Amino acid sequence: MPPRSYYIEPRAADYVAFANSFCGDDAPEAVDFIERNGLPFIRNTDHLAAYVGVSSSLIRQILHKKSYHYRQFDLPKPDGTCRQISTPKTYLKVLQWWISDNILCSAPINDCAHGFVRGRSYVTNANAHLGARHLLNVDIKGFFPSITQDMIDAVFRSLGYSDDGARLLADICSLGGVAPTGAPTSPSIGNAILSNFDDAMIDAANSAGLTYTRYADDLTFSSRDFIGQEFVENVSALVLPFGFELNDRKTRFMGPGDRMEVTGVTINNSPSLSREWRNFARGYLHRVLKNPVRYQSEWKRVAGVYGTLKALDPTGTRKLTRNARKALRLVKPKAR
Repeated sequence: MPPRSYYIEPRAADYVAFANSFCGDDAPEAVDFIERNGLPFIRNTDHLAAYVGVSSSLIRQILHKKSYHYRQFDLPKPDGTCRQISTPKTYLKVLQWWISDNILCSAPINDCAHGFVRGRSYVTNANAHLGARHLLNVDIKGFFPSITQDMIDAVFRSLGYSDDGARLLADICSLGGVAPTGAPTSPSIGNAILSNFDDAMIDAANSAGLTYTRYADDLTFSSRDFIGQEFVENVSALVLPFGFELNDRKTRFMGPGDRMEVTGVTINNSPSLSREWRNFARGYLHRVLKNPVRYQSEWKRVAGVYGTLKALDPTGTRKLTRNARKALRLVKPKAR
């Protein structure tokens, strides 16, 4: 898989120059759009192809038979069921990367959203609830499969794109009429779609004296005081108009005496990772350090482990963090 630098990624200041060079008679309209919205002007495959640096015939061929350009597999979940993952192949992934980096990055995101947002993580999500005595975790059922192509289309329209442009971009970012779980565009689309929903959740939480955050489809509410079932019913009613519903099986109340966990981080005293995860990391890093050559192909996984540990140990003084840093140094490809 090529890196993101595989495609041409113009800066915002370059959009006008691009428009003047390839938009022809549409150039004045394109320049006006760019100056008003700060986004690349796209109304057809020719425009998108010129920005990304591929042929428009390639884009049309991808759209003609999108299913061919995905690899699909089932990912087991802790409850015994499976989640279907649809990950795009090389050229479609490049298109989706470009759309994510140049267009969807401009979609509004509420401060309460911590998933797939630069500078935020599941650790910052958990930290927002430090000091709470009561927690409520609820989950949106079938999140990405519930995001329809019409919803995706509406995201691009809200950013200023015409009917044709929004339809084209939504087509590239969907599979079978929904947002595919595994596409690089789906998380940003999900955050954009839930922007107004987050506003409604914040109002509901504030009215009840609660703190609210969201990590993708995982909603967390916290308080110093007891949180009752009636609040869950309120959230369930609020989510329906946005086209979603709660997964009742994943609703969890936690209080004094329980392990207070938010997106895998325990917050009873100070933020910490579960014993199970730490045991996994300790064993995995031991194997990597013992035979780094064998694990060079897994350097991104090692980087993820190190990033997780570093988020909770910024100074890098703990032994496990130091081992992760050493392991990453041994397996990460050297820059040329």
